[in-house]
Amino acid sequence: MVENKNYTITLIKKILRLLLILGVVAEMIFFPSLPNFYGCVMAILSLVIFSYFFKLKYIKLFPFAFCMYLSMFLYRFLPLIATLAEGKPITYGFERAYDTFVYEIILFLISSLAFYLACRHNAKTYQNNIIKRTLFKLKFFEITPEILWGMGIIGIIVRLYNLSTGEVEYGDVGGKFLVGLDYLMFAPLCLFFPSFLNVKFNQKKILWIYVLGIFLINIASNKRHLIITPFGIFGILSMLFLILNNKKISDIISPIKLIIGGIIVFFSLNILSNVSLAMLYTRETMLYNQELRNNANKMEAFNETIETVQNEQLMDRLKAIKDKLETYQTQYSQGWTEDYVDNFMLERYANMRITDETLYYAEKRGYGNKQMFELFQNNTIALIPTPILSFFGTYIDKSKFEFSRGDFLYGSGFGGYRVTSHLGDGLATFGYWYFLLQFIAFFIVFKLLNTFVYLLEGSIVYAPYALMNVFTFLGMFRNAQGMIGDVSYILRGYVQGIITYLLIYYVVRIISKPFIQNK
Repeated sequence: MVENKNYTITLIKKILRLLLILGVVAEMIFFPSLPNFYGCVMAILSLVIFSYFFKLKYIKLFPFAFCMYLSMFLYRFLPLIATLAEGKPITYGFERAYDTFVYEIILFLISSLAFYLACRHNAKTYQNNIIKRTLFKLKFFEITPEILWGMGIIGIIVRLYNLSTGEVEYGDVGGKFLVGLDYLMFAPLCLFFPSFLNVKFNQKKILWIYVLGIFLINIASNKRHLIITPFGIFGILSMLFLILNNKKISDIISPIKLIIGGIIVFFSLNILSNVSLAMLYTRETMLYNQELRNNANKMEAFNETIETVQNEQLMDRLKAIKDKLETYQTQYSQGWTEDYVDNFMLERYANMRITDETLYYAEKRGYGNKQMFELFQNNTIALIPTPILSFFGTYIDKSKFEFSRGDFLYGSGFGGYRVTSHLGDGLATFGYWYFLLQFIAFFIVFKLLNTFVYLLEGSIVYAPYALMNVFTFLGMFRNAQGMIGDVSYILRGYVQGIITYLLIYYVVRIISKPFIQNK
């Protein structure tokens, strides 16, 4: 069956094709080399494969799995565009270019197959499985504006409490529980698109005031991903709204407002870049200053960041140091480096040099390394809550894992919490069996994400929990923990998220019931 033309999908496909053509031509003119050509081939293949799935069916029936698949595509497509925009080749700083591009192509093919098999139903064959039916009976797909505001207030209170405390230590069950509720502060943002929730709400001004409020609070958190999350949620839901309703952008917003909005975004990104640079400086200062690290809390970090931003001379020096470092390409044998693209928002989503670097260290350790595999086993066991482990008579000192898999792969400097790539970490841990294991993990994750969509009397119902976490789903494939991140979601994150959400939902529902009745 041929789908009707969708204005937004058609427009995005045209833009992506144009960017690809311009990118490939520019890469071959300004940086002609065989490794760069391989990079262009990767970008071309990724767009060809992605275009097959970039259809209304997949976005409408499987929006949350599609968000994760979208990040897989962007990781292979954006490096070509992002590096060219900064006057660099796609292989900037690479030492394993051929391995990087060939393995990334293979992994994307595997990821695409997993997505296809997990989402091969159409509107006629689509059925609710037992998990969906259970969630529906538990009111997981029901919501009201009052409950969303209640959740938002709880989220803000939790965020403010977390600001007043230090980092959560291993074994602090209560602290970890509260950290896991941060996302609730984004709940009211779903009201920008009330049709997704089948509710009525038209007070958009108060929503924008709320967005400004949580933006300021998240600056205080000294965590860059929290700063951009509300804008990421709004952007993804906006795109979803345009596609599902087959709207043109001009039908929603006038050209003048679009231009004004673009100018505001441009200046906002500059401000965020400065704040991001100041945050990194504050973190490094506290990391290398023992006294500050022992006594610091998040409010002190926030104050340090604000003072840094306001110090024009210091900011100029930091920018000069950053520019100087970018002209000097650190070799992997000299130490860890993540220098690839300057834009902090693209650091995790388009930094393919991390794949290249982790493949370098994976080769040094050897594919299928015994120590990496043992660490993976321990990481998996550590995912199980301590009370459950104690019940079965198992004890594991989780404080021993106060380092990332990237730290362990690198082999020195534990505690830096270095990110790792799926490929580098996977091959170092499992050898070439990694590709099969990763396929299985992706397939299961896609299936779990699809349980947040329910078919009710011919219409599609989206879980409010999933809508407020939509930006998180976009980040489920990025340079972070490697495959253990997927295993973590399968074994713990999925169930834990649903249970905590339902607990909060029922509490807020009881509290807000009088307000709903009086309304």
